[in-house]
Amino acid sequence: MTNRHVEFAMTDNQMGDFKVDFGQTLFMCILYVSIGTISILCSLTTITLYLSSRDLRRKYILYLILDICELLDAISYVLLGTGRGHQLLTGVMAVPITVRACFFTKYWPQSLILGTQLPSICTMFLSFERIMAVVRPAAYKRCCTQNFKYMLSGMVPVWGVLTLLAAGASVIGEDGDRVVGTRHCAIITSTSRWYATFHFIFIVLAYVIAFVSTLVVWATRRNLTKSKYGSQDDKLGMILAMSGTSIILLASPAVVMLTIRWDITEWGDIEVAVTYAMPGFLSVVNTIIAFRFRKELRSQLFHLLGIKSVHHKPEQSMFTRTTLTTRRHTQVHHLT
Repeated sequence: MTNRHVEFAMTDNQMGDFKVDFGQTLFMCILYVSIGTISILCSLTTITLYLSSRDLRRKYILYLILDICELLDAISYVLLGTGRGHQLLTGVMAVPITVRACFFTKYWPQSLILGTQLPSICTMFLSFERIMAVVRPAAYKRCCTQNFKYMLSGMVPVWGVLTLLAAGASVIGEDGDRVVGTRHCAIITSTSRWYATFHFIFIVLAYVIAFVSTLVVWATRRNLTKSKYGSQDDKLGMILAMSGTSIILLASPAVVMLTIRWDITEWGDIEVAVTYAMPGFLSVVNTIIAFRFRKELRSQLFHLLGIKSVHHKPEQSMFTRTTLTTRRHTQVHHLT
């Protein structure tokens, strides 16, 4: 056994911190770099397609911002994997460090925060749009203009600045003086307990809201349209299932991280790596779903590749169709 392995084996890992094992931690770093690289390619593909078409940019502006945020999340995986890998290979992974030093001297905690919170805030904005389109179609048409969507898009970086300021402020006091036994410098060991708890609850809550909004759309369309838009209901059903799955996948790293931070249990780096990689996997899955359900996106890809595709009529979004159906239903009600 080498001196480095002896150092890791003799590390006294305290509760509220991570374990250090050379093999498991190396697996974690490789997994993060791999999933981050794949996610970067997926995000760059969809971002390029949106930016190359003026119509797509206007129609899917919030989805474009979401993909940009997911690109940041993918980059954070690469930074996390390379940063921890460097600590591991240089033999300093088990050297104690303060929470404050983790946040201010390491280059990946900030990207971890932004890479998970910014997609969540975008998801909440999209959920708001869904609810408005179905529950208040007239108000949706009046309020959710293109300028309003631009305003929501501008709020995303504002949120990023505010949440980083809050994270930095959380380690100024006694919480920042806490010494952790490893240099994983995750969110739970780079910020205060209250901020880390808020962070993971906020992420899960955002996707719960997305699930509820999709459920409302699905239930409304099911009541208003029985068979005419059956295929669209199938699409909504799949999106509903994916939203529910997203909650489970994103709740798993939240449970792991918060149980570590609140001294409830301990987890090895393999469990932490697999659960924390779930948002990266979701980014890849979301790209596949986008190509599956958006003909315009596929057509733009064929256009850029110089491949002729069958011309399709402009595709209405599910929310536009629901709005039109709601109006038609209201008119029939008044006539009868």
